[in-house]
Amino acid sequence: MNGERRTGNDGREPIFLLPASITVLVAAFLAITAARGFLSAGVDGRLVYTFAFVPDRYAADGAGLLYPGGAGALAWSFLTYAFLHEGWSHVLINSAMFAALARPALDRLGATRLFAFLAFVTIGGALGHLAVAWGSQAPMLGASGAVSGLLGAVLRFVFRPPWAATATVAESLAEPRVRGAMAALVLMNLVLVWFGSGLVGGDGGEIAWGAHLGGFLAGFLAFGLFDPRRANR
Repeated sequence: MNGERRTGNDGREPIFLLPASITVLVAAFLAITAARGFLSAGVDGRLVYTFAFVPDRYAADGAGLLYPGGAGALAWSFLTYAFLHEGWSHVLINSAMFAALARPALDRLGATRLFAFLAFVTIGGALGHLAVAWGSQAPMLGASGAVSGLLGAVLRFVFRPPWAATATVAESLAEPRVRGAMAALVLMNLVLVWFGSGLVGGDGGEIAWGAHLGGFLAGFLAFGLFDPRRANR
């Protein structure tokens, strides 16, 4: 970042090189998945319900206080669900997509703004899921909301010169490649909804498409608030 480039001894770019801020997050995804493999089914289930996002927590009957984590989980699960995954295939797919999309966002925002943005879109993903799955007792987990938010962010600047201000939402929607990417995202989610999470390494359960939509909309619509090059709002 900030123009610094690291190269190998022969002057070429290393194949695997991620900035520390992204590496830490990906390492957290992987380490948590690995650690869960050593837990009993009961302990792991309690862990999941403590930190995953469960829409039924927010039902008017006060059921949220009966779940592991109690009142605290009403707040922290808007973020912590992103660090839990259904298995190795799920976490590896999400980690690869996260790393690929977070790198250009980091170059654009810097680490502090990137972390704030990631928190924002992760919460957006949870809100999107809450809106379409109100009252569901099934835990929602995975970094897909953040990944979708990063995709929305990248579409605001990837088709413009690096020095240019962030495109407005209207300017972005006028770009055919942006509309094509959105259409591909919609199609992908329709396929996932139809075939279930088995396609992405899950257990075959339902895909939290609301989290994908919420994260994407949060990232696409609000990216200009985080980008220091936001002359065009």
